[in-house]
Amino acid sequence: MTNDFPGRDDVLNQELQQLIEQAKRYPAESENPGDRAERRIALNNLINNIRSSGRLSKQIKWLELPNYEDYYNEALQHTFIQICQKVEQYNPQYPVMVWVNQIFKRRFSDVVKKERKKGITMLPKNHKPILSLDEINRDLPVTKDISSEQQIKEIIESDPENFLSNEYVKGNPQATLQTILLLVLEGRQWQEISEELAIPISTASSFYQRRMQKIIGYLKKYI
Repeated sequence: MTNDFPGRDDVLNQELQQLIEQAKRYPAESENPGDRAERRIALNNLINNIRSSGRLSKQIKWLELPNYEDYYNEALQHTFIQICQKVEQYNPQYPVMVWVNQIFKRRFSDVVKKERKKGITMLPKNHKPILSLDEINRDLPVTKDISSEQQIKEIIESDPENFLSNEYVKGNPQATLQTILLLVLEGRQWQEISEELAIPISTASSFYQRRMQKIIGYLKKYI
């Protein structure tokens, strides 16, 4: 006896294919505002359905990377952009989510390669991290009767908005941004920080470096 009822994936695929075909009816280069609006609506619906489908790849190859969630979200945004820009390239012979996850896999790899080129995901063990005091003080001069380092340390310790104490390495609430920053200001090496907080060197350094701009912006408000 055959099953006349399509499975969930089949229904999902049909819905996504319909949205793709709808978007294709209105070329991206069309000068008609109505066509552009219809294309945008179809693409928005397509992206929303993909996002809520539960069929997006978990990208388990990269699951153990520091800041996996940050990489995941960035790669996903690049994936959605490519889908919207190149929806005409979709081949209906293949399920839509297969096509989507192939793009997602490539974009995730691109994000990881980009970060590794910056030297963020793995810094040398003897690397001594420092706060960019020159950058912090570029617009806001530090009070003359207090050293830059001392003032920054006081701000980090008081943490007026609890930003530094609420940011911590995933799975290790003791390894807060506040704790890492204070160790950094003490001149600790990554090896020492790693041992004290019981986290890999690459995890500690990546966590710190990826938040550098937020740290500087936060400290500037209180200098």
